[in-house]
Amino acid sequence: MKKAFILTTALLASLICFGASPLKPGEFPSDDGLFPFMISYKMADGVTDFSYLLDAPAGKNGFTRIEGNHFANDKGPIRFNGFNIVGGACFPPHELAERTAERLAHFGINLVRLHFFDLVTYGFSDDIREKGLLVDDATWCNFDPYQLDKFEYLIYQLKQKGIYVDVNLLVGRPFKELNATDPKIQQMELDFSRKLFTHVNPYTGLSLAQDPCMALVEVNNENAFFTNYGRAAEYGYPSREELKGMSEDQRKQNFDRVEAADRNHWDRQKDLLVNELGVKIPITSSQVSYSSPWAFDGMDYLDMHAYWQHPSASANPDNWAINNIPMVNDPSCGNLSHLANYRPVDRPYTVSEYNNPYPNFYGAEGQPMMHAFAAYQGWDGFIAHSYNNQPLEPSRLPYHFTYCCRTDALAHFLSCASMFLRRDVKESDSETTVIDLPRDVIRDGYGKTLYYHVDNYIKEATDSNFWGAQHFLHKSAINYKATSTKTYPAETVPSVLMSDTKELEWNNSIKDQGMFIVRTKNTKMFTGFPAGRAIDFGDGIKVNIGQTKLGWATISLVSHNGNGFAKGANAVLVATGFTKQTGQIFASVQDADGNATTHIHSHRVNYGRAPMLNEGIPAKITLPSSAKNTRCWALDESGVRKCEVPVTSEGGKAVIEIGAKYKTIWYEIETK
Repeated sequence: MKKAFILTTALLASLICFGASPLKPGEFPSDDGLFPFMISYKMADGVTDFSYLLDAPAGKNGFTRIEGNHFANDKGPIRFNGFNIVGGACFPPHELAERTAERLAHFGINLVRLHFFDLVTYGFSDDIREKGLLVDDATWCNFDPYQLDKFEYLIYQLKQKGIYVDVNLLVGRPFKELNATDPKIQQMELDFSRKLFTHVNPYTGLSLAQDPCMALVEVNNENAFFTNYGRAAEYGYPSREELKGMSEDQRKQNFDRVEAADRNHWDRQKDLLVNELGVKIPITSSQVSYSSPWAFDGMDYLDMHAYWQHPSASANPDNWAINNIPMVNDPSCGNLSHLANYRPVDRPYTVSEYNNPYPNFYGAEGQPMMHAFAAYQGWDGFIAHSYNNQPLEPSRLPYHFTYCCRTDALAHFLSCASMFLRRDVKESDSETTVIDLPRDVIRDGYGKTLYYHVDNYIKEATDSNFWGAQHFLHKSAINYKATSTKTYPAETVPSVLMSDTKELEWNNSIKDQGMFIVRTKNTKMFTGFPAGRAIDFGDGIKVNIGQTKLGWATISLVSHNGNGFAKGANAVLVATGFTKQTGQIFASVQDADGNATTHIHSHRVNYGRAPMLNEGIPAKITLPSSAKNTRCWALDESGVRKCEVPVTSEGGKAVIEIGAKYKTIWYEIETK
């Protein structure tokens, strides 16, 4: 993800504002009652350790391949639950690489997407620059040996912990807008790929082409001629202004030319990787919304990115604004429906960047909601952006997209791993609802408007139903090989959506008081606005949430050993709400009439310092076990028991009351 692409069409739906904040515009919660808590970089063994879900070393079951429309290896089907590691963070010192791999495994992460490493220096501001992989010369292809050593040692450590690798071949080098049309630049790309994949890693003894810990390859990140068209005239293509004056037929002919340029470029890259270098793993080109979907015909799988309320940049890099809006209040299902609109029926599907960026106060909702939905839909990979952008273990959040020290969101990755990787959330067993999308529909739309994407078609063809809730009710996919359209029945969208498996519920029965609930045998999750309502998780488990600063909370309850929650269970309970950095100052943005809006300013100025401050969620949890057979402990930052929490009895069932006095966001529950 890069600042330059914030307003591209791929992220358009992420920028749309739905619902309303329960806070009055311009008002922010006080610091009263907040306590410092940041998850340790050195985690303890125990209930918060989900590394047992990984199959170490990565690749021991052979190369990732495609069987049907999913990923598999010699052991069977495989999914990827991942994190991006970005820029300078791809080159940590050896000791830090070891700790990073161990911590990622602890949270059930089995894939790392190595992103933005193809630079001489990396940074989102001039005063914070980190070295990249390349030396400063005209080839954009020669590697700094010191950086290469750290890069390869990180891959080695990830592999040892059972964490696969996805590499992006072109992200940061400054010629992306020309690579589909300039033969010299295309050759530079080929040379870079050849060098990267043939160099033998001294720690693994294998090149990337030979190493089965490599899971996926992306040729380009967020890049296609369709969306990087600014210098097209230099290569014999009409400019954007010239296109506006052309006829529809002329614009459709340009669609064909640009689509062919993208397809030929990506196919040539794939040919090098597969036929010359012997790469055996699935390959994709870029994110599918960045070009015509049919330019991706030769790719093994399709990929997308999305962000809920992506920060909007201004000319001043210190002055970014973000919509402080919860996705759970969106009646059209937010990014769940946007991402579902692009899932192909015939190939694997991944999301390699996703975030609800900080300081959106409701950001902890994003990953558990999306992981639950991805598991239900049967997607093949879901990768958060990003773990870190610098080779450090920061004690404060340095950036909107950083998760490594974002306590309120990181703690819920345990439920993400259980729902998606352990498959606690069942894949829909309904017949896939297929939306036919002929190429001519998009081509004709481009001829009329010079802007027409899959989202537009879905919204129009389904009378808006699939734009929202219908993806939640059924497994769905797009048939990009269709030759004709069909009519889709109009269905009434209820205010309470229930997945066909009955495990996922999205409740918008009270306006601006949405609730998202997961009910499975081994994972229970709630995010949203209780509004005085008790949360019934089923299986004898209920949660009553008290008053919080936002009227909102996220709670996850995960059986560590997969034995449910009644007998012989060892579980982790996570409860989070409002969080901020010490000394952080928020400022509301005013609209054109001078009224405060739901936007907030917060970037480098007044961004605060360590430690992170957290709200303790007051809640009463009722369990199916008896009080005498149930114990509970508040956990410290490394997951170690720090004090026991009383367990009382009501109606023969165990009752646990948590709150700010325990100064923690997670607890261990044990039943005999």
